[in-house]
This record gives sequence, C-alpha cells and structure tokens, in this order.
Amino acid sequence: MENKTDGNDESLVLIKQGAEARVFESTFVGRRCIIKERFSKKYRHPTLDSKLILKGLNAEARCVTKARRLGVATPVLYAVDPVMHTLTYEYIEGPSVKDIFLGFGLVGVDEERMVDIATQIGNAIGKLHDGGLVHGDLTTSNMLLRSAANQLVDFSLSFS
Repeated sequence: MENKTDGNDESLVLIKQGAEARVFESTFVGRRCIIKERFSKKYRHPTLDSKLILKGLNAEARCVTKARRLGVATPVLYAVDPVMHTLTYEYIEGPSVKDIFLGFGLVGVDEERMVDIATQIGNAIGKLHDGGLVHGDLTTSNMLLRSAANQLVDFSLSFS
C-alpha cells in the first residue's frame, strides 16, 4: 500500500495483520496516525470482493462515528479513502487491555486496576448496545488503555 498525505510519500510501518485488514502506523497532516487497510481476498470474484470491501469500510466508518456519538471512547476518524480501501485514525498511545491483563500480578497491575478496566469495558458495551450497535469483535486485543487518561479506547469493528 502506498500512502500519500500533503503530496508527500509517508512511511508506513506495519503493526498488525488480521484476516480482514492490515494496520499501519504513519502520519496524517503532520500527526501520528493509524491506517487500517482492508485488503482484497484472491479467492473472491473481483466485483464481489470490491463491493464487500467497500461495504465493510463504510460500515466501520459509520459505526465508529455512531459509537463516538454514543459516548464510547474511540479513536478520531480522520479520513476514509474508498479507492485505497483505508480508514485513517488518531494514534492512541497506550497498551492493549490484553497486555495489561497478561501482566496482572507481574508488573504492578493490581486488582483495583483490573476492576476499573473491566468496569470501563462493561460501560462501553452497554453504551453500544443501548444505541443499537453490536461490537462484532469483542476482544481485549482490540481495546487500548489511553496512557494519559487511563481511559479505555475501543479500536475495532461493530455493526448495527
């Protein structure tokens, strides 16, 4: 994938690849960002593949925007590129909830912090469900804890 912002080539650093998308770290208008690229599946017919990718891209953009309006902490969506099949998000500084849970009892993660994180997860899911959204990929790997605010940020898929 080639990413251009402000007419300049920007470097992309692959962070993670899943079944549906690749996630890169980059910059967008001088800000550190995350670029999520939905990629083609070679086993699908090209026309169907393109339609499914665009449908997923648009659904994720709509749902993350709706989740934010419902009060769920999500990264700010900076841009949607339907040609490159990318979503550009705010970069969130902080560990995944999975990494924090794995460190329980080892690196100073105490029970009180675990309860606080679990409560934040429950509150976020409640807001989604009250607003008619279903998460779709509820896993601690998709949740980050914003370092500065000790605030849960969901970085994943949902649908209505």
